[in-house]
Amino acid sequence: MATVNAFDLDNAMMLADEPGSEAWVSLETGHVHIRSDLVGELEPLPADIGQEGHYIPVPGQRTLELGRALVIDFVQRHMPSDEDEVRRIFRHAGAYARFSALVDKRGLCDRWHAFREQRTLDAMRAWCEQHGLNLAE
Repeated sequence: MATVNAFDLDNAMMLADEPGSEAWVSLETGHVHIRSDLVGELEPLPADIGQEGHYIPVPGQRTLELGRALVIDFVQRHMPSDEDEVRRIFRHAGAYARFSALVDKRGLCDRWHAFREQRTLDAMRAWCEQHGLNLAE
């Protein structure tokens, strides 16, 4: 069973949501391969990257409900009186910056980062298990 580095997988998941970006994990080695217009080609992709059974596409954070859904879950648990405001914030561009400012204003930065980190690890671990991979934290 191959082992995937959590930091590499997290970065790949962030990029996978961006236009012009794709990422894969080797089922044999656990190595994360990325192609992205944002960062260029970090390393040449293997010639067999599209071959079924050797690589699995990395899902984006939205697919694993680590985007807006995660924010709303946090707000419902830790900032319920701000839920309407946060929903309004997320109707416009730049929402994460404004949400971060609100979290900071409420003194909940540490709690938000811990919440996001734990949920991200849980989602990555479940995804890895589903595909027969180990996650190295």
